[in-house]
Amino acid sequence: MNKKTLAGICVLCFVVSTYFFWQRLGEGRMPEVKVDGRDFGKLCVSQVFPAISQGVEKEEMKVAENTESTTEKTAPQETQPQKETAESTVETKETAKKKKADNSKPLVIIYHTHSTESYQPFDGSNFHRVKEEGTVRDVGNKMVKELNKLGIGVVHDKTIHDRPSYNASYTRSLETVTALQKKYPTAKYIIDLHRDAAAYAGNVGKTTTINGETVAKFSLVVGQDNANFSKLMSHAKKVNEKAEAMYPGFKGRIIKKEYRYNEYIADKCLLLEIGNNQNKIEETRKTGIYFARVLASVIEEER
Repeated sequence: MNKKTLAGICVLCFVVSTYFFWQRLGEGRMPEVKVDGRDFGKLCVSQVFPAISQGVEKEEMKVAENTESTTEKTAPQETQPQKETAESTVETKETAKKKKADNSKPLVIIYHTHSTESYQPFDGSNFHRVKEEGTVRDVGNKMVKELNKLGIGVVHDKTIHDRPSYNASYTRSLETVTALQKKYPTAKYIIDLHRDAAAYAGNVGKTTTINGETVAKFSLVVGQDNANFSKLMSHAKKVNEKAEAMYPGFKGRIIKKEYRYNEYIADKCLLLEIGNNQNKIEETRKTGIYFARVLASVIEEER
């Protein structure tokens, strides 16, 4: 009998005897101990080939450690929600689905009857400025940019209507806006963007706070001499209520006056006054952005 055959017989005898005594031990002194086939195999190998057994155990421990380490690395990290500001991008489930804004088929027209009205620190010519920076046209630019982000097409007309004659401003702006309506029949929302005069507000800039930012207050002026006055009021109230719902404290005054202000041209016209000449341009730009979000929400509800 050679050495290999003898070794095989010894291993077989050892396995059988070990199994027998293990089972007896389990039934006698430690009935709660249960051994499955895998553990029994490990026991036999560890007794005959201890070096191999140790190597297997070390490898299993290494795999377990690597798995645990990977789990820790891939565990999701807690993130702080980003605070919304005027300049942050607002994205909702609705806006995420929107197509890119088509300014060739706008839903909104923004124009300025008093195009040169300006804010602090641009106080030249009694707060009137031909250059665009610091004026209501500047604020209009912010509104257009935000509306476009939200998928709303806009046409922004910056024609200067209050120079050289201030008194003829509404006559000239009427020609501009009716021409725009004819060119862009898709535009149903019309905004004549102004600023107020501080004399009507105690010579102070009117502000509120949204998300920790100081922004200018706004007003909506509705002409009572318009045949569609009730529809104009309904639209103004809806926009104002939406402003308050989205940003508590943001809602403005609705001012009724015995004029027309060219608002008879459409039922969804707004004469929007953002701030007054004592408000800083930075405050009014932020209001333009927040108001654009309000208007976009109203438009989405009515689509």
